Amino acid sequence: MKAEILRLIKQYNSIIIARHKNPDLDAYGSQFGLYYSLKEKYPEKAIYAVGDTNSLNSFGEFDDVNQETYSKSLVIILDTVSKALIDPNVYKNYAKLVFIDHHNNEAEIPNDIAYQVMDSASCAEIVTELLLDWDFPINKKAARALYMGIIGDTGRFFFPSTTASTLRIASILIEKGVDIAEVHDRMYTETKRTKQIKNDFFNLVRYTDNNLAYSLNGYDFIDKYGLTSFFVSRGLVNQMAGMEEVKIWVNFTVDTETDKILCEIRSRALPVLHVAKKYCGGGHLRACGCTLDSWEDTKLVIKDLDKILEENNG
Repeated sequence: MKAEILRLIKQYNSIIIARHKNPDLDAYGSQFGLYYSLKEKYPEKAIYAVGDTNSLNSFGEFDDVNQETYSKSLVIILDTVSKALIDPNVYKNYAKLVFIDHHNNEAEIPNDIAYQVMDSASCAEIVTELLLDWDFPINKKAARALYMGIIGDTGRFFFPSTTASTLRIASILIEKGVDIAEVHDRMYTETKRTKQIKNDFFNLVRYTDNNLAYSLNGYDFIDKYGLTSFFVSRGLVNQMAGMEEVKIWVNFTVDTETDKILCEIRSRALPVLHVAKKYCGGGHLRACGCTLDSWEDTKLVIKDLDKILEENNG
């Protein structure tokens, strides 16, 4: 399958690199890592990076690509195979479509190749391995992007998905010229205002009798600080991590664009993916999510997660 992806990259003179909406660091990192590598390897080809942007973007600018260009391009979508997480314009029209991903979901869009390494700690790790296997250049920009993707999805190598291979690949990227101090300063320093937001968030966290931690974030909390739903949902979920008594935590946040409820589920050790999948979501075994129709549905998710804890305690 690696060889087939390489064959398509060599074949097409127009390549569009995409990823999921509301990108996290792994989505950005894998996208721009591949982008900068292909740009150096094939300066004669038209290489595009497409997608939305947010405050996490320190990687580069995005291209506007028309449907005519899509129709003659190889489209590579990174860090997801979920239809709901991809801009429809990306898969509306294409010559060939390739997925590269590490989540435990089946591809929901017809494609030519779905290359999934589900035990990989990050999509950036997969992309780095591919570039190394193909002997493609990994310049300083590409290395920085890929390293940040790996750091983002492993929580600075804290998460149990981190393997010896993850550390080996990170060390190779550092050898390519990654400035660790700059990267970590960019990723982990924050303003006093952000600290206050996180403090207020933590004070709103509730607990079940089995120590399931959960937060219900409505318009009041979002509007108070002028936040985005994505920041509250994905950016604050792990404020509930690190408590000895809490083995599972879940963050519910209203999506201000759709009025649906974004649900992010995390676990220190217990599998929770089946709960996300029950509500048409997905992700990883201990880090996953879904979208709910109403606040009433949050009660069902809390009940399912609390049952896991009750059975485990028993």
